[in-house]
Amino acid sequence: MLMLLPALVCFLAGLILPRIAVRRARNLLSCCAALISCGLLGWIALRGPRPEWTLLRVTSAFSLSFRVDEVNRIFLLLIAFLWPPAVLYSLEYMEHEEREPRFFAFYTLSCGVTQLLVLSANLFTLYCFYEVLTLVTLPLVTHKEDPDSLRAGLTYLKYTIGGSALGLIGVIALSHFGASGSFVPGGLLSGEMREADLLRGVWAVSFLGFGAKAALFPLSPWLPRASVAPTPVTAMLHAVAVVNAGVFACLRLTADCFGFSLLAGSRAQAFISLLSAFTILFGAVLAVREHHLKRRLAWSTVYHLSYMLFALSLMTPAGLEAALTHLVFHGLMKITLFFCAGAFLVRGEAEYLSDLRGLGRRMPWTVGVYTLAGLALTGIPPLIGFLSKWAILSAAVSSGTWIAWTGAAAVILSSVLASVYLLEPAVRMLFLTPGEKPASDPSLRMLLPLGILAVCLVLFGIWPDPLRSLLQAASALY
Repeated sequence: MLMLLPALVCFLAGLILPRIAVRRARNLLSCCAALISCGLLGWIALRGPRPEWTLLRVTSAFSLSFRVDEVNRIFLLLIAFLWPPAVLYSLEYMEHEEREPRFFAFYTLSCGVTQLLVLSANLFTLYCFYEVLTLVTLPLVTHKEDPDSLRAGLTYLKYTIGGSALGLIGVIALSHFGASGSFVPGGLLSGEMREADLLRGVWAVSFLGFGAKAALFPLSPWLPRASVAPTPVTAMLHAVAVVNAGVFACLRLTADCFGFSLLAGSRAQAFISLLSAFTILFGAVLAVREHHLKRRLAWSTVYHLSYMLFALSLMTPAGLEAALTHLVFHGLMKITLFFCAGAFLVRGEAEYLSDLRGLGRRMPWTVGVYTLAGLALTGIPPLIGFLSKWAILSAAVSSGTWIAWTGAAAVILSSVLASVYLLEPAVRMLFLTPGEKPASDPSLRMLLPLGILAVCLVLFGIWPDPLRSLLQAASALY
């Protein structure tokens, strides 16, 4: 039951926050809840794997069960590390927005639901919290309650709920074949089964459904549209809460339910690999064409998520390790870039690329962190983006198939395009003359999270050994 305590802290705080009218008291409770919950979560993850515990048995086949294992503890540590800085950043940012109590309530609830999704011990539990996560993040996407936000929320619902319906096919199929129990490294099914071809098709459909949250083509348009939400929301959507939950669901479905032995070498595997490679190029090209900074970063997220899905679709331990590596490192890089974009918006009124000119002279610290994160995401060594891209390319090359080589080519080409869409804003800010709008670096509440993240972009690139040991322990199970 100790595993559920961090989420319980979030739920209690989320229920209390809307009833607190005093901003200072509300901010204090938000910070305390984030620190206590994520502190407990980090401690639980660092203790190592914990046995499964069942909260509720719904039927003989389905139960709400939770556990800590070598795979999900990596995601748990990412949540524990990123959520407190995000809350601290939100304190200053949300002073410029309305409906603060509701925002912090749902922001805190989202943290708790994400924790339970990651702690799920079987596909039924994961599916339940996958759906709940959609509902609890919807008020964050529609926070501004203007026509653009409401349209974005409706699009978000259509894609994610529709995708969940496809994912449910996998839950039902596994139950039908008597494999609805706990996640098992290597999968619950055998490639020798008479219905193997049918099951491979079911996996492809379910993967596409869960991939809706991971913005896999053609289910990707919702993600850029959701950028109308306040920047703390989009930062967490793109770094932890929603999109990585989609990748994590695909990972569990593939590696711990259907299994590499059933899927490797099949037409279903080829379909998902090629679709992921296409999404990589599709997202990179649209990122270059986009002139709205947050939407440009959103299209960047679209194809970086497919980096992870492509690596996973290789059906090898090296591919799994590469996918987990990029899940962690992309989260660090993308939350940094979105935090910078939010600072440009509230402190420099800069929303489009044309608004960014000369900001480097007025917001030197924020622009410096943006440039560092942009270089990292492009894949410049020794920053962390280089390590995760190298891991993906190495896994693809070692796989040796023409499909793997196609995906590797897509990764390389998208990295070239990344140097265009990420560094063009930096050039505008550093080398063009300033515009007429006033601008200045934000206060410590926004700069401190940026500083912490900037250090991590360099530190984990130079000294990745602690994380690498966790990743190798997870991939060794497969």
